[in-house]
Amino acid sequence: MSRSIGSAFGTQLTSGSLRPFYAIKMNFTSGTLLLATTYADLVIGGNTYLGSGHILNVSPITETSDTKASGVNITLNGLDSGLLSAGLTEDTQGMVVEIYFGLLTTSNNADTIVDTPYEIFSGFIDSMVLQEDGDESKLKFAVENKLITLEIPTDRRYTDQDQQNFFSGDKGCNFVTSLQDKSVAWGAGVDLPQNTTG
Repeated sequence: MSRSIGSAFGTQLTSGSLRPFYAIKMNFTSGTLLLATTYADLVIGGNTYLGSGHILNVSPITETSDTKASGVNITLNGLDSGLLSAGLTEDTQGMVVEIYFGLLTTSNNADTIVDTPYEIFSGFIDSMVLQEDGDESKLKFAVENKLITLEIPTDRRYTDQDQQNFFSGDKGCNFVTSLQDKSVAWGAGVDLPQNTTG
């Protein structure tokens, strides 16, 4: 997917002091979890992303020239009671996850965000696994790209009943049943009109 970036963002990408970060937005039923891979909190689009060590790992995000769904894995520190509770008590499957890529620069001893962070991934939580090794707990989320919906077969039957479920009153499939075994004599014994224009 092609993207256009601002001039300030492009300049910072080629600078010698590149300071990238990820901002992750996870939409749970009880609320939205906003985390960033920074030490301090970040305000993006009016929302505060918690600068946090909760994010232990984000797997490489890949894109291909083919129309193909490439997923990503996000591992969070499950020792945080809020994260652990959300992971264990909520139905996380199908929840929307957005990942943004941004850059920081330092001005007057303060970190500022360069331009606008870019959304580099959007998808749905497929599964959540709690990993415990005696010393710590981790929550690992497998997130599928939104393109995964293209691989789900449609369950349409093209019958009148099916059509009514989506478009009540539509008669487009009203005669499908009667047409299934209908025999049509095409071109046999049909008198075509003669050309009488000379």
